[in-house]
Amino acid sequence: MCESPQYWQSTSFYDCTGRGRPKGFCVEVPSPRISSPKLISCEISTSVHSCESYPELVPPSVPLSSDDDEENVEKFPEEQNHTSKILAKNNKDMKNVSRKKEHHNLSIVCPPVELPLKRDDKQQLTLVLLPCLQFPESYCSPSEIIVDYWRRYHTMRVSFSQKEIGFFSTADRADRTRCREDYRYLEKLIYPLEQKKVHFDLNIGAEYLDVKEPPASLDSMMWWILRHKSELFINNKFTFDFLSWRGTLRKIMSSLFDSVLDWRIGIIRWNGCHFMTVFHTETELKIENEQTPIEKRMQYWGHKFEDYVTSNNPPLIPSPKKMFSTMNKATIGRHILLYSCEIDACTLNSTYNKEKKQGTYVEVKIAYAKHLLDLNTASSRKYAKWWQQCFLAGINHMLLGFRNDYGIVECLQPLGVKDIEIRAKTWSASAFISFLDEFCSFVRRTITKDWSYEDRNVYLFYYSPKLKKIKWCISNDEQYQFLPDWFINEFS
Repeated sequence: MCESPQYWQSTSFYDCTGRGRPKGFCVEVPSPRISSPKLISCEISTSVHSCESYPELVPPSVPLSSDDDEENVEKFPEEQNHTSKILAKNNKDMKNVSRKKEHHNLSIVCPPVELPLKRDDKQQLTLVLLPCLQFPESYCSPSEIIVDYWRRYHTMRVSFSQKEIGFFSTADRADRTRCREDYRYLEKLIYPLEQKKVHFDLNIGAEYLDVKEPPASLDSMMWWILRHKSELFINNKFTFDFLSWRGTLRKIMSSLFDSVLDWRIGIIRWNGCHFMTVFHTETELKIENEQTPIEKRMQYWGHKFEDYVTSNNPPLIPSPKKMFSTMNKATIGRHILLYSCEIDACTLNSTYNKEKKQGTYVEVKIAYAKHLLDLNTASSRKYAKWWQQCFLAGINHMLLGFRNDYGIVECLQPLGVKDIEIRAKTWSASAFISFLDEFCSFVRRTITKDWSYEDRNVYLFYYSPKLKKIKWCISNDEQYQFLPDWFINEFS
């Protein structure tokens, strides 16, 4: 494993396994393409390396992050501005110095991984599907969907249109107090969308961060809806039929070809809208809880790569909780969907602020390959999920980083989302759209009554990959009551 030279100064006391090294020296461990190891003397930088330690800070009452120091300056009278800016700058410098010291006191939360990855490490283990609590194989719901072969849906023509109608930044999407309607967490690429040779070590800081899947809570989207109540709630009804995260829609779409993993989605109809959220099945929870060190490392690589392509001085540890999301309104057939999409970055020449909103969003991914020709986009359904992710957000371009077995990204290359769709032979865009439309129609036929405090009915929909069916049942359990009281009170 080779460390990028730009990080020798900021990591000169620790290597990526947490072991110490002599002050002022950095060690290169050779890969098959790198010359013999040697000690390279370098000066220790006195510059401050700005980054935040993990876990996240306790949510503040007003500011979302230390970046708010600059925003607070604007609240002072004009005659105090000069003094206030100096105080804010000194305050930020002191915080940055304390962060630098904290780097040496970080606890190791992830086990080390032996590099390079071996072929056996990359092979998926046989997945055993665990029975779902509410849906044993013998259970038959009053109605169900049989998930047919994708080509049957391919011939259907269902209209789809999508438009971005809003945005927000959040440091925790399950906490509405940490949401702001601004662009503070929208990252900008520092590289153009073109092929480029690079050398990014994705392993730096990996032992200090245990990446977790983001919460399924809808609170941040509900916070945004409340801010736009006059536009989205008319005559005591919402102006859209479904609300969810993009990931929920992707789960539904992927049922067309997923013959391994099941899913469970809870749906509450209230004031004419169907609120949808994911409740992980027993199989999904088992997979998450039993992740191997290699799987955790590869998950970390994705977040680390985003930092490399959006910052000249990336932090030691990524902050995956901090995200910028768009609110999208889409019409599919006769259904209106409102959903949120996390945005990785925008292009180098984009401008997003209060005065001007012009630019292009980009999805950032890493792949185990040397160039685009190594990607099996024609038959691999992995790229179908890439397409779904970009299509629902209205993203037309991706920036790929090609890594090797050492977790080193050696090349950047852009990829058009339309190119993925054109080359596909085992799925189609029209099939995904048609099936999503069919599922929405099925939900609306099934749920005919609004949620109330008296019955508290939550409809659980379950996809069985073994039976290729989607079933449903009604539950009143407290664990599935996901609409918060503060939201219900505001729209009652």
